[in-house]
Amino acid sequence: MSYLQQLYKEPKSELWTGRIDSLEDEAQFRVHQVVKTASLNSFSQQNKKVVLGFVCDIGVKRNGGRAGAALGANYLRSSIGSMCWHGSEEGFYDVGNIKPEQTKLEEGQEALGEAIYSLLQTSNTPIVIGGGHETAFGHYLGISKHLQNHHKGAKLGILNIDAHFDLRPYGVRTHSGSPFLQALDHAKAQDMPLEYFVYGINRDNNTDALFKTAQDYKVGHVTNREIKHSLKDSLEPIKQFIQEQDFIYLTICLDVFDASIAPGVSAPAWDGISLLPALEVIDLVKNSGKLLSADICELNPLFDEQLRTVRTAGTLFGELIR
Repeated sequence: MSYLQQLYKEPKSELWTGRIDSLEDEAQFRVHQVVKTASLNSFSQQNKKVVLGFVCDIGVKRNGGRAGAALGANYLRSSIGSMCWHGSEEGFYDVGNIKPEQTKLEEGQEALGEAIYSLLQTSNTPIVIGGGHETAFGHYLGISKHLQNHHKGAKLGILNIDAHFDLRPYGVRTHSGSPFLQALDHAKAQDMPLEYFVYGINRDNNTDALFKTAQDYKVGHVTNREIKHSLKDSLEPIKQFIQEQDFIYLTICLDVFDASIAPGVSAPAWDGISLLPALEVIDLVKNSGKLLSADICELNPLFDEQLRTVRTAGTLFGELIR
């Protein structure tokens, strides 16, 4: 039995609830009225947006962060049902969760990779809701397998909206601070083209050693201060990065945002950015036609205040899923 078969949990349609303005007029529909739940085990749809949860914060705990992000996926589902829908009439699908057991992060990441690979095989666009940012390595594994089998030699760009590089050493115990170093090492071992760029880096939350690692791996970045100084200028490197890639995997860590709109995260940063820059980046990636898949990570309900973080996550989700 594969790890995916062991760790997969079916979707719960009852999580998606909310206000109803009309039962017939689709122009008045809200998110909970357009989502369809389906089992990943029998999912046969093609060219759809598909939500998958990664119910895990094992990597956060290993990294000394605040536990609770394992609750993030279902918290998002149960909180944003009343959000107004502005997408196509066909809506989107929710195929449930991957839930690693206790301390078995690596098995969970492998299962997530299997699920992502399965969805990409039929030209779907996975939107993963974490979980800690250890979500990213499992997500990458599925993308890597897909590209190696079907787009050999294609250039993959990982675009991370984040206050942290997440390039910390990992040894035998990987964690939420190491997923992109793992991905870069994996790609090198597989002789697979991979470039990594981070938008929102906070110098107060990244050591000189991490900046050195970023330099060694040729990782580009834009800082939070550069974004605040000039949003327009801060987006130019993003446009260039997207142009140079064949496919983009977009990953968003909620700790990049100001605490006033995202207090409920696993590893709070200082002097975060506003929501607008992230939405602009999402639009650039979507409009490029290169978006392969995306995720939103480190939503921690235990530290949210007055639904501020989940509403920020919901706005990002809405922009991605439409």
